[in-house]
Amino acid sequence: MIRFSPRLILCSLLTLAAASFAFAADDPAKEAEPQKDLPPEVIKALFPEGIETDPAKISAEAFLRMARRAPAGESWAKMEGTATHRRSGSSAVKDTIRVGIRFTPKRVIAQLVFAGNEYYEMGQTFDTPPVFTQETDVPDKNKTRLSLYGIMPSDLTLGFLYRDLVREEKPESVKMIDCRVFVLKGGENDYVRVWLSTEYFFPLKAHWFRALPDEKTKPYRELELGGVKKENDFYVVQELFLFGQDWRTRVEFDKRDAGRVEEAKAPADLFLSKDDETPAVSAPADKDADKDKDKDKDKEEKK
Repeated sequence: MIRFSPRLILCSLLTLAAASFAFAADDPAKEAEPQKDLPPEVIKALFPEGIETDPAKISAEAFLRMARRAPAGESWAKMEGTATHRRSGSSAVKDTIRVGIRFTPKRVIAQLVFAGNEYYEMGQTFDTPPVFTQETDVPDKNKTRLSLYGIMPSDLTLGFLYRDLVREEKPESVKMIDCRVFVLKGGENDYVRVWLSTEYFFPLKAHWFRALPDEKTKPYRELELGGVKKENDFYVVQELFLFGQDWRTRVEFDKRDAGRVEEAKAPADLFLSKDDETPAVSAPADKDADKDKDKDKDKEEKK
């Protein structure tokens, strides 16, 4: 049976980074308790073709409606860390990344600050059809460091989930988690294959293609969710991997926080302005660089 937990919320990174993801945890003490039935009008809206509630048996359209549904309440998440990128034949580079996300029943608002000076403001509505908006404030719009790392801002709001359904493929498991697999289409020559958990209705993996893929088609871009950490009754992504033909990016969030919006207010520092200090790394991610940092730290301690 579908576990209709009101404490489940969705959050993307990067994408995924993409990106990042966060969702509320169920109370372990209530794990064995049966879930309460949804009101008939809600079931009818979610499942107009019937009242089948087994996530492995409901129609593809009904399953995607659950994955795309708006959160029941308001919540927030913020994460800080680093992104490490390596291309074939080149040394690894590293930059800072900070993500702030606000969830409401009507839309998701997100901010990504990359390398300390690239600001991406995004919004994703739950309208029919859904609407994605983005505003960018970067030093060079023709050459951003974010694009160098293979990260797409829309990954943060799970934008790829709102594409048109092309077909459903046979179910698979990702890291021993049962998933349903869908091929979705965006614009022309723009397809994505998504693995969605049948328990949480949450994407664990996504592959991008420039043509309708078959079993042998290789993606030009891949996203995979890494470790997840529990913070204040919310599960927040610790790690995200992105892959391309000759590159790979690893996003690690060593600072994470999430919670519910109290009295219609989120944390004051959820979103940053350019006046706020955000340290940039933009440095080689190699052992010598780490040694230099340790030396500088030792000098400061001696002072």
